[in-house]
Amino acid sequence: MDDTDTLTRLQQSLRRLQYLVAALATLLLVLASVTCWLLLQRNAPLHAHSISTHRLQVLDDRGVVRVQIGQDADDDDRRSRSAGLLIFDHSGTERGGLATFEDGAAALALDAPLGMGDARLRDRAGLRVDADGSAQLLLTDNLTRGVVRLHSKGGGGGGMDTFRWDMSNGTLHTRTLTYDGDERSQRAFDP
Repeated sequence: MDDTDTLTRLQQSLRRLQYLVAALATLLLVLASVTCWLLLQRNAPLHAHSISTHRLQVLDDRGVVRVQIGQDADDDDRRSRSAGLLIFDHSGTERGGLATFEDGAAALALDAPLGMGDARLRDRAGLRVDADGSAQLLLTDNLTRGVVRLHSKGGGGGGMDTFRWDMSNGTLHTRTLTYDGDERSQRAFDP
């Protein structure tokens, strides 16, 4: 065997090994640079021109959902399926929201804390615009009874209603104030 051939093959192998080591070192340097860049970016704010999603939730520092943007589930018990923004308190209990409804209405509602009145009917201040353009602002008490309502009709007119609930007789007394005068009415309800 010729020593010159062996030396040439060894030199070629050494050169290939040097290229491989240089390529691996370059790859390692690139990976280290990308890792450092990613670590620096983890606290940087995310900026995007557009985000598409079905539901977006904002969590507080304890992981509790405080704001949610999305659509109701099909089987939700609201009067009409809605999509909008819901706000929650520190315990994760819904405290209000702004939504549009499939029946054409839009509403803004603020709820009482859990434990104040009927747990299912906690709306205390509500602003609603119906599909026909009529609107109302309703304030309710912890017994979920309307106290005062400002309302406008889609076709014109409106006024302010004040309510007196006669629980012993099951009668709702309504006093409506309009520009043209003062009207009083009553109707029965199931106490």
